[in-house]
Amino acid sequence: MPQQPVKKSGPFQKPRSKTVKKRITKKTEEAKDKRLPRALNPKPKRRGPRPHKQEYGTSKLEQRFAKNFLDKLGIEYKYQFKMESIGRYLDFYIPSCNVAIECDGDYFHSYGLVYEQMSPMQKKNKRVDEQKNHWCAINCIKLIRIWEHDINEHPESVMKMLKRELASGMQKTEKEKIKKSRHNTKKFKEDDNETIHTDNRPEPGEL
Repeated sequence: MPQQPVKKSGPFQKPRSKTVKKRITKKTEEAKDKRLPRALNPKPKRRGPRPHKQEYGTSKLEQRFAKNFLDKLGIEYKYQFKMESIGRYLDFYIPSCNVAIECDGDYFHSYGLVYEQMSPMQKKNKRVDEQKNHWCAINCIKLIRIWEHDINEHPESVMKMLKRELASGMQKTEKEKIKKSRHNTKKFKEDDNETIHTDNRPEPGEL
């Protein structure tokens, strides 16, 4: 009998054996049987609005600081106060004293390291801290930075410092309020004198 030509699956390739072909077809057929059609196994639809992505990060250090210090002092504060012009957040802002507080972690804020020794993440945090310092200075907000090791190891000294700084901040805000009220009353009196002076003027026909 004449020999049949060998079928090639590609250039310069040997033909696959029939056993390999059967094995492949069996696996693919079993896998297809296990799959359900899309009508019977649809993708679960998301119900309701999408969850809001949080713009800022929170840490256990900040939560512990608020519980052990600010809550004990009984002072009202804003957590994660947004600086609109630069799009950054302060850890705490106390409106009654016009004071902001930042809790700096020793690793993330590179305690005791020179700029050359910092990692790229630490360098970025350093630049962000400088932005926050500059923004608070422009807006006349006193910024207090407290290190993690001071919060953990020296809580009494941190509490004393907070009481002192918040008391001085309260005095400054009260003085500014008194100045503003005096300025407003003085301006109001000047406006009253001007209106009285204009009312006493004779009309053109009476001259």
